Amino acid sequence: MALSINLEDHYNYTLLEVQGKVDAITSQMLDRAIEAATFEGNRHLILDCSQLFSISSEGLRVLLSTRSTLTLLHSLTLCNVSRSIRSLLELSGISRYISIASDLDEAEAMLFESDAQLGRININ
Repeated sequence: MALSINLEDHYNYTLLEVQGKVDAITSQMLDRAIEAATFEGNRHLILDCSQLFSISSEGLRVLLSTRSTLTLLHSLTLCNVSRSIRSLLELSGISRYISIASDLDEAEAMLFESDAQLGRININ
């Protein structure tokens, strides 16, 4: 199965809707999409994994590499992650470094809270 990634810009984040499977070949596509999204200037990236069917070690490497290269001005959050992929993220330890939200609403709330705590937005 091929990989399809749709980028959608929002007010303070870019949503990447990932569909298919990330393996040794398609991980480069994911890496380029993430790079393009961070280049556009949004502070936060949210990966919607609702249509992500599997991810290989190369895909995990891309996620971890992305997290380590993001500055304090950027964040990476995954949402709608299946149980099997979530288990893999937990087993590999990646879930300690990348936020995982149950759905897009929760991911947006996490970003809002993070920005408020860092003083990037005024909630008064």
